[in-house]
Amino acid sequence: MSLYFANNVETRILTLKKANELLLSTGVPGSFLIRVSERIKGYALSYLSEDGCKHFLIDASADSYSFLGVDQLQHVTLADLVEYHKEEPITSLGKELLLYPCGQQNQLPDYLELFE
Repeated sequence: MSLYFANNVETRILTLKKANELLLSTGVPGSFLIRVSERIKGYALSYLSEDGCKHFLIDASADSYSFLGVDQLQHVTLADLVEYHKEEPITSLGKELLLYPCGQQNQLPDYLELFE
């Protein structure tokens, strides 16, 4: 997960603005990262499309992971959700495939306790 999970070391929350900056700095459509959501118990997937950044909430309130309002398919793990959407688009109109992880790469991951 270290390649696509991103957080801010000080606050543990990577804001939407910082996620946009990180994705736009890659300049590569299909780049994505997952961060702890500021809005719900769960995560947010931030994705760079040809048209700019898109953000999808991931519900982690049950014993599974799924996108809110987009894809009702339940995944056992967050990694399963990512693997599935490497081949299957998140939305039928947007054609968002998770191609290029963009997460914490210049430092040791600071999120391991989230998975304990």
